[in-house]
Amino acid sequence: MSDDQSDGVVINLWSRGKGRPDMAEMARDQFRAMRVSCDDSREEFAEALTQVLGWNVTESLVESWETSTPPPGDVIVAAGFVAKSGPTDVADARATDMVSSLTGNRFADVTAVYASRSEFTASLPPHNLFAGARRIRAAGLSLNLLVQQYALGDLAKLITQGTEVQCLFLDPDSDATANREAEEGYRRGELAALTSMNVHTRVTRVRDRLDEPDRARQTIAMYSEVIRFNILLIDKTDDDRLCVFQPYLPAARGVDSPTFVANRRRPAAGLYPTFEAVFEALLNRSELV
Repeated sequence: MSDDQSDGVVINLWSRGKGRPDMAEMARDQFRAMRVSCDDSREEFAEALTQVLGWNVTESLVESWETSTPPPGDVIVAAGFVAKSGPTDVADARATDMVSSLTGNRFADVTAVYASRSEFTASLPPHNLFAGARRIRAAGLSLNLLVQQYALGDLAKLITQGTEVQCLFLDPDSDATANREAEEGYRRGELAALTSMNVHTRVTRVRDRLDEPDRARQTIAMYSEVIRFNILLIDKTDDDRLCVFQPYLPAARGVDSPTFVANRRRPAAGLYPTFEAVFEALLNRSELV
């Protein structure tokens, strides 16, 4: 064959025989195989797909995608999400966050990222964030999210109901606070005054109003070192543990820093145990108030 004959020629390998695969049948078989791998009935699979797709998937639709009509591309992708997440229990509220779960497994437990703390609190306000918590651990500068934006009466109620609360503040009299004030463009003493107010007129006030057995569940401490992260660990159940963390950036207020949310999914991997270890190290180097 000459060069001019071969240039630009596309050969269809399926054009000279009867071996062209039935793509529609392959799509239906793949879809059915993903449902079977979950050990779901068609009704259960339809409910799980509804949670992922955001529109109502019926049992009859699932049947048609397995037997007669090729499933659409978005349905195939959603079925893959469901299959990778394992057997579904639609009665479990966590099934409604299937995509988040898969994303978290892929990105070291991170399930959400916000451009600022204000965007985060608009999406997850403190009264929802702390409701039902068994343990709250917070380390940062002034801890405004817990101390200023959450009602002190509600904080006291949590403690009396058995919640353990540990608060680690950056020592307002330390060089670390003075350096942070300069970095954020505050006058000397402004952040220190805010921290002192949060510690002495708000958090200790809660502690002073508690009965003696309840006071032991509240820890107030200060540390003095370069501040790198604002860390908030919230444990509700063994399977529901949340970490909110923010980096302290040069020339940016803490409230303007990006905010990351991570859900613990593995005991020793991902970002939750990493920041838990940071918190515990800070606690060991802190002085009780």
